[in-house]
Amino acid sequence: MKKSLYLVSLLLAAPALAATITLTGADGLGQSSFNSGLNWSDGLAPSAGNDYITGNYRLRTPANAGNHTFGGDSLTINNTNGYDGGLMYKGTGSAGSITIDNLILDGGMISHANGSGDICNLYGNINIASNSVLYPKQGPIHIYSAISGSGQITIQKSDGDTGNKLWIHSTANTFTGNIVNNGRLEVADDANLNFVIGANGVNNGISNGSLGTQQHSMFGGDFVFDLTGAGTELGDSWQIVNTVAASTYYLSTFSVAGFTAVDDNTWLKDVYGVVYQFQENTGMLSVIAVPEPASMLLLGLGGLMTFIRKR
Repeated sequence: MKKSLYLVSLLLAAPALAATITLTGADGLGQSSFNSGLNWSDGLAPSAGNDYITGNYRLRTPANAGNHTFGGDSLTINNTNGYDGGLMYKGTGSAGSITIDNLILDGGMISHANGSGDICNLYGNINIASNSVLYPKQGPIHIYSAISGSGQITIQKSDGDTGNKLWIHSTANTFTGNIVNNGRLEVADDANLNFVIGANGVNNGISNGSLGTQQHSMFGGDFVFDLTGAGTELGDSWQIVNTVAASTYYLSTFSVAGFTAVDDNTWLKDVYGVVYQFQENTGMLSVIAVPEPASMLLLGLGGLMTFIRKR
């Protein structure tokens, strides 16, 4: 009897294994599985300890002005059927929020499908695991979530209203993928975009695709260049921003982290005699100066003397 009670105690004490729950049907008009068990494979509302995957079904957010937090450990949007699936914002008003602590975009789409006055305010964390789409179709999407990952973000052309655009707000982004802007993009004051600079011409960047005529880009935040592995030869260059010049704007709050503004268009940084320049009008980062050979020799001798002294 004691042995049986001991086994029962062990079973009760053992942590429950996390389950992977899938969406088995699309949310229809006025429906939402975001905080209910309507179309989830286990028939239960999302809860802690479980991971959730949409597949090619549509997951609608609640159709009201409230604040809503996703209950699961993660939510993966991985639909391959475009606007017919993925995560669709159906909230109302401008003050409500959608919080997803671990949102994974793995080839899927987030879309806005309410009015232009209904603002999608998205909080939490987003990982761009593979090439995915953000679609401010009928209203603005404001991303306050910290964005990570290295997959490509494609911003889809929105409906007519000029306010229907994608906003990036977080100051904690670590995202290092490409951004293809077919619609409207604004990087808010203090928000950061990261660029990993490699050998000549090797980098992630922002460009326009071939769809539509919007392709409107506004930069009011901070560009952060990782120069750890950057080329150091005179003339090395990297196209950071390759968007339609007439629709590309750098706001007064724009800055390049660690660089010094020398005029309204140019930013410079000296890394041990290698001078990197970013120009807003071309969207180009380049090496414009390198140490003279004699300076390099002196630097080398200085390093050698330091090594000898340390020994």
